[in-house]
Amino acid sequence: MTRQFSLSLLAIIALATNVAAQSPIVPADYGKWESPGPASLSPNGRWLAYGVTRVNEENELRVRPMDRDTAFVMPNGSGAAFSVDSRWVAYLIGVSPATRERLERERKPVRNALGIRELATGRTDSIPEIQSFRFSADGRFVLMRRYPAEGKRVADVIVQSLATGARMNFGNVGEFAWSDRRPLLALTIETEGGTGNAVQVYDAVAQVVRVLESSSSSYRGLAWREKSEDLAVLRTVADPGFRDTTHVVLAWTGASAPGAARKELDPSRAGGFPPGMRIADARRPEWARDGSVVFIGLRSRTPADSASRERGAGTPPRVSDVQVWHSQDVRIMPMQKVQESQDLQRTLLAAWHVADARVVQVSHNPLETTRLLGDGRHATETDRSAYAFGTMFGRPYQDVWLVDVKTGQRTKVLEKIRYFYGASPSGKKLAWYDGTSYWSQDVATGTRVNLSASAKVSFGDADWDYPGDLTPPEGNAGWTKDERAFLAYDTHDLWSLPADGKAAQRLTSGAAEGIAHRIIRLGPADEGVDLTKPVYLTLAGRLTKKSGYARLIAGKPVERLAFDDARIARLMRADSTDVFAFTRERYNDAPDWFIGGPQLRDPRQVTAFNSFQSNYSWGRSELVEFTSASEQPLQAALYYPANYDPSRKYPMIVYTYERLSQNVHQYPVPSERNYYNTAVWNANGYFVLQPDIVFRGRDPGLSVLDAVVPAVKAIIARGLVDSARVGHVGHSWGGYEATFLPTRTHIFAATVAGAPITNFLSFAGAIHWTPGIAEFDHWETGQARMDVPFWEDMDAYLRNSPAAKVHELRTPILMEVGDADGTVDWHQGIEFYNFARRAGRKDFVLLVYPGEDHGLRKKENQVDYHRRILEWFGHYLKGDPAPKWMTDGMTWLERKAVLEVNK
Repeated sequence: MTRQFSLSLLAIIALATNVAAQSPIVPADYGKWESPGPASLSPNGRWLAYGVTRVNEENELRVRPMDRDTAFVMPNGSGAAFSVDSRWVAYLIGVSPATRERLERERKPVRNALGIRELATGRTDSIPEIQSFRFSADGRFVLMRRYPAEGKRVADVIVQSLATGARMNFGNVGEFAWSDRRPLLALTIETEGGTGNAVQVYDAVAQVVRVLESSSSSYRGLAWREKSEDLAVLRTVADPGFRDTTHVVLAWTGASAPGAARKELDPSRAGGFPPGMRIADARRPEWARDGSVVFIGLRSRTPADSASRERGAGTPPRVSDVQVWHSQDVRIMPMQKVQESQDLQRTLLAAWHVADARVVQVSHNPLETTRLLGDGRHATETDRSAYAFGTMFGRPYQDVWLVDVKTGQRTKVLEKIRYFYGASPSGKKLAWYDGTSYWSQDVATGTRVNLSASAKVSFGDADWDYPGDLTPPEGNAGWTKDERAFLAYDTHDLWSLPADGKAAQRLTSGAAEGIAHRIIRLGPADEGVDLTKPVYLTLAGRLTKKSGYARLIAGKPVERLAFDDARIARLMRADSTDVFAFTRERYNDAPDWFIGGPQLRDPRQVTAFNSFQSNYSWGRSELVEFTSASEQPLQAALYYPANYDPSRKYPMIVYTYERLSQNVHQYPVPSERNYYNTAVWNANGYFVLQPDIVFRGRDPGLSVLDAVVPAVKAIIARGLVDSARVGHVGHSWGGYEATFLPTRTHIFAATVAGAPITNFLSFAGAIHWTPGIAEFDHWETGQARMDVPFWEDMDAYLRNSPAAKVHELRTPILMEVGDADGTVDWHQGIEFYNFARRAGRKDFVLLVYPGEDHGLRKKENQVDYHRRILEWFGHYLKGDPAPKWMTDGMTWLERKAVLEVNK
């Protein structure tokens, strides 16, 4: 025992010596840092394809077998897909960052190639200038689409037999679609002038092309019926009397067979076709499962403009381009402008009953949501018209109409509901949540059942801290496949709520240990949850922050498969076998892929991201507890400096937003482009604290004060941090917090506020220009949580507004805005800048990045802001000399001189 202990002690001393000799990361090191990109398992589970994303953008694709510790590496590869028979993998091959930069500088197109690799032999083929690819359903053929010529929508297409390498070329292809039944490829052909336009079907096995129709019209919207050879397509119809284009619907039964039966829907002759409407190509035709109906999209017709003819040949007077904003607009003008392209694509659902050539209009309002139910016999359409005011100001409701697809008969089935979950897999039952209970309604009989009454638990979101008239549910997994039950969550557990409303059953036991159980879908989500088969669950320790997976098998206790003090995520299953993959990471351990069987026992690590990290010192993370000023127990994530020395007191950066402790195990990749970077701050000798904040209605700022100050004091009390060297940083809502706190407390030596809200009176009336929504759309019930407008509680607005006490500001603030910010109007920063100047602040600096949005996108600006943050905290928290921009600013002419390097 003594000898063994001595050896262990020597090993520990050697390890400690090595750690002490390690250096923190510096910017020159960041480029090689990796993170896992998209990944997929081959259907037979024997291969894993995964992306490697690097900070320096030298990315790659790796494809490795499960039985060997080797991997095929493709630099700049991406988008890997396996054939269904697991014989082949195909992927796009990009260019290096240097080549991309050169091509963009020369204004030349950047184009991908396609790689195809036979997995058993390693034989690889590369085809240049391929934009996209698609395997046939049986995996025997691959379609490759080349790039279209500039300004064109058509391109050449190549179909290659993977077994023989034989290729078939098609020119001027507008659209293509593989059948899911066998290797049948439908194509639309568009030629210059239209003389060769056609719909074709290519039988890839027989190598036979059939022309289904040819005309000078264009063809759009190819649609195969599932598990059949029935095909539908739209054919354009031009009419000089209208500015728009309508379409004829063509449908073939058994499209690959000679003499396939053909049906045609011509809107000018079809029975029941709504007058003044057209068939639009914005919605692709969709077959009912039994092939009896083809669903199409309708839009109103727009007559050709005859004003010039009526006015004669003279030049018409110019028309004002005024915008008319009306207070009754549910969607304000900026939203309408932003959504113009979407609005032009919205359609009304209609059903073409193929056998009797009859059309039934299903939906009535293109701005509402229409859902087909089950086998397509019914549909639902929402109707918000009775609740316009609530829709405008964060309290939306809707009615729901049930529509008979055969007759068009409409019945209002639900009134004033917010959380509607559509129909069961067969379409026989509707489900919704009323703020307290889950309900269902039988489509045929109208019978309603309170599904959750017998559960005697709350299904409301326990963490919901927003004002409003309804608390949303924790969530649900929808109906079971047999529709005998609806699956819903309380705070910790999964419940089975029987369709008859009797004897609700708790399927998991997470409450005792504080572990939330949630279903993870590993297959098609539209078929319902099949409880006769193993069901996989995510596990999340609400207080421990552990994570993992479990398995639910009918009649057995929940089987915990993996659960650890780590972030375990991205579970996936091979399509044809019980091989699973998932990632595991900790703050100081990069995420890696693990492979295991259905019980995830003894999973095998098959990647080693950032293996070189052992050459550097790195921080570690810790979950800490504290109590808010309002005596609420809260948590925070604390990140230690690299090469932490317990005999020292360190400076600390506090980063805030809302709840952040759940990120305690998240691995940070160091990068100058990620300007709020915990790993970089740790490497520069800072503790980083990310406390949870729980909010009260009408007091968001004071809620932040109540949480953050006690959290900081709790860390100071442990002797880890120098109380005179604590800084604060936040962005967006966190930027508001970083602007508010220094006007109410002097606990921080310096603050950085990115894209902040600074004035609660002016910002409440602002607009989010990117989505085009009014701030009041969510100001009262969303993140600001103000509950009422300012004229109902002016004191609440003032006591939570940073600008209201700018004169009490004593903390140096570095504020960042982009002058094209479409989320928080950058004039919020301008206002506070002017207020701070008037209040006599000498240490307030505003950074304005031209052309930048809510988050910086240009590399040079990301790096610039990142470095200025380090300089700001370096000066105020570590005593580094202040650079000139910090003490004297920068003149316009100095800025121009600096920018000369960009010319």
